[in-house]
Amino acid sequence: MGYLRIGCFGITMRVACILAIILLLPLATASEQPEYDIEDLCEIVDSLQFDGNAANLSVQAQVDLGPRLPGSQASADLRARFANEIGQQWTIKEDPHHRGGLNLTNLIATWIPPLVETEQFVVLAAHYDSRDRAERDPDENRTMEPIPGANDAASGVAILEELGRLIPQMGLKHEVRILLTDAEDQGETPSMLGAKAWAENITLEDKENMSAFILLDMVGDSDLTLTQTWPGSQELWKTITPLASALGMVDSQKDCSGGFGDGTFDPTTNEGVIDDHVPVHQRGIPAIDIIDLRYGEGAELFGGYWHTHEDTPDKVSAESLGKVGRLVELGLRNQSWVQLPENENEEETELIGDKIAFTIATIAVLALALVSLNGAVTREGA
Repeated sequence: MGYLRIGCFGITMRVACILAIILLLPLATASEQPEYDIEDLCEIVDSLQFDGNAANLSVQAQVDLGPRLPGSQASADLRARFANEIGQQWTIKEDPHHRGGLNLTNLIATWIPPLVETEQFVVLAAHYDSRDRAERDPDENRTMEPIPGANDAASGVAILEELGRLIPQMGLKHEVRILLTDAEDQGETPSMLGAKAWAENITLEDKENMSAFILLDMVGDSDLTLTQTWPGSQELWKTITPLASALGMVDSQKDCSGGFGDGTFDPTTNEGVIDDHVPVHQRGIPAIDIIDLRYGEGAELFGGYWHTHEDTPDKVSAESLGKVGRLVELGLRNQSWVQLPENENEEETELIGDKIAFTIATIAVLALALVSLNGAVTREGA
């Protein structure tokens, strides 16, 4: 927040400044957005429509396409399927790159509401490529075969697919973009090639107006356990906790029904992960990664079914997909990631104008009076 420094020197200006502060104080706070609490969110919760079962069907459909490797027919089929599923209200753009020896293609879907009230927009992202190897698989003969990628790829895409069907009916006042990145999980070390290419080409205008970049990765595990991750925007993470609390995902917080949550989201734990959000975060854009780093019941950090051939649809649940999907839907419906201008009617606008005019006039009269008084005192003293 910027500030204006005013010099208040001499008795005349000091009194004038004090009066101005007193009279203008209500104006200084008039445009501030009130902080929302769980009661505000609970008014929205009952209207949420995200369908975890539909998202779960999408996971199976994606895996059935085969390995979604960069440049493959399965990769092209997935992009076509996604565009068809979210509907014609979205503008779809495919963005091809040659990078790291691979021909990769990002998909960007843009939805602009009929009535836009802000230039800010939110980006929801997931990688759609499935890993080209299974280096953690117990069968050493299969470590160089591509994995199914049900959780690590399809889960994030499935949630964005279902949200894509819902967003045009949410009545939002800001633009939303969905980004499917390619080549996040290729090579010996996951390379984030698609995200890097996209981040490098962000225009200055988009950089200034992108209020949130929210990445979904590995969010379908039947034994879902989410924590805060870094690097990432702490301001964005502050918005996630009340959303998760309202939905009964935080065990130390009461949800909308008055009971404590199930502990699906732990806001007190912060764990490091390098993922597609990092190139965006490095551009100075608010970005976070919503990800389950423990895949499977009782799994250790980066353990379980991760990067194995056991990353199959039966390890993913509609319940987990529904929790994350509803979390993002609630954030969108609550405008948690953009700041909209206050809706002021003509009377309120005129009232503010009258206050300003009255303040200026009062200061001017007082200043003139004090100047006259100072002159009289000076003459009297002389």
